[in-house]
Amino acid sequence: MGRHKYSLAAHPEARQRALWLIRDYPNIKAKVEDMDGFSSGSSDGGPRSTVPHSTTQDLAVRRAELSWQLDVVDKAIEAVPAEYRKGIWDSILFHARYPETATLRTWKRWRQRFVYMVALYAGFI
Repeated sequence: MGRHKYSLAAHPEARQRALWLIRDYPNIKAKVEDMDGFSSGSSDGGPRSTVPHSTTQDLAVRRAELSWQLDVVDKAIEAVPAEYRKGIWDSILFHARYPETATLRTWKRWRQRFVYMVALYAGFI
């Protein structure tokens, strides 16, 4: 078990899943926006399948799942003070260096808490 309250040392797979969810945030957001512009079904006169299938229902379920993932990350980033959000976000998404507005220890502490909160809210731990 980790030394600190927000440690994911005992859950390395949860840490990795949380990091990938954060890194995939821009793609998920783009998919949800694309789904918003989707119109269901087209009446092209072509043959219909005999298998009952609802594209609109499948799309709604997928959109709800993706929206939930966005909400998890949004809720977790709210737990981080505003002055650290952009630095932590850029660090995780773009592997950017932290700004020199705080010590490295402070940045790493808030990054650890953010990743922990994503894992917690997503149900990875």
